[in-house]
Amino acid sequence: MIILEKPYVSEFLQKTVAELQIPVLATEFSKSLLHAGEMNLVENDLFFSTLKAAKDQLLYTNSENSIELLNRNCPELQVAKNVNYFKDKSKLRKIFAQLNPDVWYRTCTLHELDAIDVSALQKPFVIKPVRGFASIGIHSIHHDSDWTPALHAIKKEVKLMQRVFPDAVVSLNDFLIERYIEGTEIAIDAYFNGSGEPVILNILTHLFGSKSDMSDRLYMTSDEIVRKYHDPIVAYLEEIAKLTDLRHFPFHLEMRQEPNGQFVPIEINPMRFMGFCVADVEYYFYGINPYEYYFHQKKPNWDTILASRSDKLYGMFGIDIPKHLDKGRIHFDYEKFIAHFSKVLFHVKFDYTILPVAIYLFAEVPKNKFDEFEAILYSDLSEFIC
Repeated sequence: MIILEKPYVSEFLQKTVAELQIPVLATEFSKSLLHAGEMNLVENDLFFSTLKAAKDQLLYTNSENSIELLNRNCPELQVAKNVNYFKDKSKLRKIFAQLNPDVWYRTCTLHELDAIDVSALQKPFVIKPVRGFASIGIHSIHHDSDWTPALHAIKKEVKLMQRVFPDAVVSLNDFLIERYIEGTEIAIDAYFNGSGEPVILNILTHLFGSKSDMSDRLYMTSDEIVRKYHDPIVAYLEEIAKLTDLRHFPFHLEMRQEPNGQFVPIEINPMRFMGFCVADVEYYFYGINPYEYYFHQKKPNWDTILASRSDKLYGMFGIDIPKHLDKGRIHFDYEKFIAHFSKVLFHVKFDYTILPVAIYLFAEVPKNKFDEFEAILYSDLSEFIC
């Protein structure tokens, strides 16, 4: 069963849902989708009564906008409890204190930020919304002088985002301040199967242009990246599975591996894989349809998959407009940006005046051509903006 909600459902996901005839909650939004006529749409009462009656029902959503629907219709279900268990980052820190006791944190409200004495806080640290999405409202503070610009940016983001995402998805009223975690940032899509065993569908490293960069500019993968991290991440997920009942549970996890090898979770996005169209990279990069793998409880044969990709690098680029620019007064040249890449696998354009992203693009290069990716990672994007 699946709940399709705003702000965006990729055509790939729509076609998969239609082909597999997965029951889709019939909402105003899902009925408006391009492939709605091919879908197995189920009205609200029947959808949730079926979900409640099933012993081990598989549930997925493309967007956390559906959290409110889940809490309103079936808050007693384990899946709803798991969603709320992981969505709040301050609660998440309490949960994972058992695995990462040395990660300090504190919470505060938006109104309390102005009164914080930043010189008294251990640096570097990161400030982020307690409930957030993508890189909205996230800033790293390495020096006292970083604080005032960060506060200014946060207040600007509050005004922009409160009309785009519901409070259950992005709340810029409560913030988490925590130790800046050094090390490689890793993003995965995975699910726990009926036995509570983790199944990994994707492993990406999140690259940054600088220490202060908190954007989604570049996520990258390769056979080497998957082989290096797969088994250690499985072992770590097995520890997470001991904390609560996570059977039949899909999720997107972002974490860092510190120099000592320890994994520290940054966030877990429950009941879904990567947002917008980004979970589709599994298909474009590995030939894996993540939605089919979850609903049919399939496990990738990584040795076979990676054998044919040993000479490739794959990059996912999430491009937002630099925060200091007035989005209403600039033009982003989508075609010039797309033309930068020698092999584009997929792209989708967004209205950056409304949403926090201008374009998502998936690209492939030979391993010796990383400079093509690197050029965008370190670009100020001025060549694409006028």
